[in-house]
Amino acid sequence: MKLETRTHRTEDGAEIAYRVREGSSPWLLLHALGCDASMWDDVIAALPDETGLVVPELRGHGGSTLGWRPPDVELMARDVIDIATHEGVTRPGVAGISMGGYVAMAVAALAPDSARAWAFVSTRARADDEQGRAGRAVGLETLHRRGWQSFAAGLMSMLLSESHPEFPAHRERLMEMFSRAGEAGLTWTLIALANRADRLETLAGLRAPAVVVVGDADLLTPPDHAREIAAATPGSKLVILPGIAHMSTLEAPRDVAAALTKLPGLPSTDGD
Repeated sequence: MKLETRTHRTEDGAEIAYRVREGSSPWLLLHALGCDASMWDDVIAALPDETGLVVPELRGHGGSTLGWRPPDVELMARDVIDIATHEGVTRPGVAGISMGGYVAMAVAALAPDSARAWAFVSTRARADDEQGRAGRAVGLETLHRRGWQSFAAGLMSMLLSESHPEFPAHRERLMEMFSRAGEAGLTWTLIALANRADRLETLAGLRAPAVVVVGDADLLTPPDHAREIAAATPGSKLVILPGIAHMSTLEAPRDVAAALTKLPGLPSTDGD
């Protein structure tokens, strides 16, 4: 069944685009910086057809606008919670890759018992340190002086494995998604990410099953970050994907889908 595109208007005037598919055991899928809902397409194709889905495009990304509130990861999380509530989706699985992982953890902080399962993919739990914030500042300067193309092109070697046979196609897909975010969306989001909270204590309080997924060739959020998340989250499972870089939903979508379906609430994709 094809996903339907809908929109949600927030109290501060943002229009949040999202895709939805009715079905059983729904998942909320949260995308990475510069991306949009389409980065999950190959994972969705590998999930059972009856799986319910809500796939938001976070503020400033894809078809979503920004509104007037200041940049804040928790604001993005509240958008996600509001969309799920509006759609009548209760206790979904919540999966986020990279920035989407930060938003998933913010959802967990705001509503820790709202999910039946969690999946933290190619992400980290700690807030930016001073070095990390300095890196965000460099990114903001690049966006201001040279534009989104230069910013995005400079990230590609950190996001993708150049030895992957589909590297050119993956790079093209990412550049197209980044073009939709543009300078405005990326600038807003980098400021939000630089000021996000540390989530290790949040993870320690989770009671639903969780999986942590990372590629062993991930340069942006290396496996040690995933191990830290897994160690902090009670009863979680760690999945390390050999030869896969940061954008695991592009490079290893079937493996990501398999990690999700091994959590309670979905039939396994093993043998498909």
